[in-house]
Amino acid sequence: MKAAASLLTLLATGAVGAMPLSVVTAPTHTASVLAPPPATGEHTSQPPAAAPALPHTATSPASPHTTGAPAPPHTAAFALVIGVNRGHEPDAPTLRFADDDAARYLDLFRMLGARTYLLARLDDNTRRLHPQASAEALDPNHAELSSAVKKLGEDISLARRRGVETVAYVIYAGHGNVREGEGYVSLEDGPLTGRMLATDVVDRLGADRVHLIVDACYSYFLAYSRAPGGQRRPLPAGFTRAVGLALADNVGLLLSTSSARESHEWEAFEAGIFNHEVRSGLFGAADADGDGQVSYREIAAFVERANAAIPNERFRPQVHARPPKGSEQLVDLRAGLERRLEVDGSRGAHYLLEDANGVRLAEFHNAAGQPLRLLRPPPRGPVFLRRVEDEAEYLLPTTQDVVHLESLSAEAPRVASRGAAHAAFQHIFTLPFGRDFVAGFEPRPPPLTLVEPDGGGPWSWRKPLGWGALTLGTLSLGAGAWATLEAKSQRDGITSGLPQQEVARRNGRIHDLNTTGGLLYGAGGLAVLSGALLLLWPDTQSLPVAALGPEGAALGLAGVF
Repeated sequence: MKAAASLLTLLATGAVGAMPLSVVTAPTHTASVLAPPPATGEHTSQPPAAAPALPHTATSPASPHTTGAPAPPHTAAFALVIGVNRGHEPDAPTLRFADDDAARYLDLFRMLGARTYLLARLDDNTRRLHPQASAEALDPNHAELSSAVKKLGEDISLARRRGVETVAYVIYAGHGNVREGEGYVSLEDGPLTGRMLATDVVDRLGADRVHLIVDACYSYFLAYSRAPGGQRRPLPAGFTRAVGLALADNVGLLLSTSSARESHEWEAFEAGIFNHEVRSGLFGAADADGDGQVSYREIAAFVERANAAIPNERFRPQVHARPPKGSEQLVDLRAGLERRLEVDGSRGAHYLLEDANGVRLAEFHNAAGQPLRLLRPPPRGPVFLRRVEDEAEYLLPTTQDVVHLESLSAEAPRVASRGAAHAAFQHIFTLPFGRDFVAGFEPRPPPLTLVEPDGGGPWSWRKPLGWGALTLGTLSLGAGAWATLEAKSQRDGITSGLPQQEVARRNGRIHDLNTTGGLLYGAGGLAVLSGALLLLWPDTQSLPVAALGPEGAALGLAGVF
């Protein structure tokens, strides 16, 4: 998935397609605002000896398309970011960019002033691109997770004792799976089930609100259980039920691949597709109404619009978005927007925001007439904005806190196209996003198709039973062959000089061996056939197929073998 390609020529055309996506609206809506505290300097994964500083009240920067949002109340933000390239299951493929996703989430939440802990084993390239993350990252295993949750919980507890409202973000990028109807994600030394996430992470953090963002296969089943089985079939009403995380009123869910399909990475992003799109939205690109906050509805609509032009539905990330009770808000950007890029919206276009190392920070395609305000990273190096359609590139001044795109002059692009992009992902962000799309956005129901690998029910024993039957059948056939050879040996030993009594005895022996051999052949053949059926019978629904033609007739079974 690290196909050498840039998005310099991407997203010019594409048919609009509907992406299954579900948004569960919060039962009530309040004016509650959760504003992260402003950053006060570099944080490390080890909490400082001094008590964490309380956030100050931030004011909303002036917006070119709103009259301004009210100032957020005292709220402290905390984040726990986990990235796992190689999980505990030896047969699972190794991911390439889960560590990159985790490092970029660390940078994003630091820009929002959140006290952030990182659990990820960074590869060499990620360590070079993200030295701060490399200095802080802890191993993504259960012991380090428990330690980080304990420290973060102590920070949150102190803030709450001081009367400060708290919001926590738990972000995971990596492997996921489901067994016996319960979903889990992988750490390096074992699974982290939905139940464990609820009790060992969310409950122990003790924040007023917790937002769970997960990009992993089968992530939907972290919060919703299902009956075990290994077949692909339509999802009937009531097939899943809310458990643990989905029952908690203070927990919001933003889950990818809710239909249990695979998650996707892409070389052009050097990130997971879903994570790249979510981060882009949280940079401010999803803030369609310009109030300095991104709601669950806005981020869900943003991700859907980003992928709507991908022709193959299989490659469109699916999303389950459910806000916590009483608030639609996912993140408040206003404290971070003191340093921002403003796009006046007079021209709708597809843009990429990158640093000097080519790390793609955000991507968006604003509709004509849709202004945007985007977060900007601290002034540690040059940051570039590139317009895809004409390759115009803008260097953002590092010394200015507020930069207006319309005041900048385009420069020649730093790099040329690196080759053909992925045939499906090149359509991401083809279509413009704006207020009108959010207003007309219709949430779709939960996933229509569920796929669970063998291992979730009684059919999980098919492979060992199948191989056992094949082994038993092979031994039986071998014993039958021995009986046949022994009977032949007895017959060859009968000569004209043998006494009649010895001849009769040998004939009886030959008869017994032939009978035994026949039984062994029959049992062995039946065992081999049973083993083959157990191993080759389709996981998916099979159908009988009949064919009649001038040369004869055929009867068969259609399925995936």
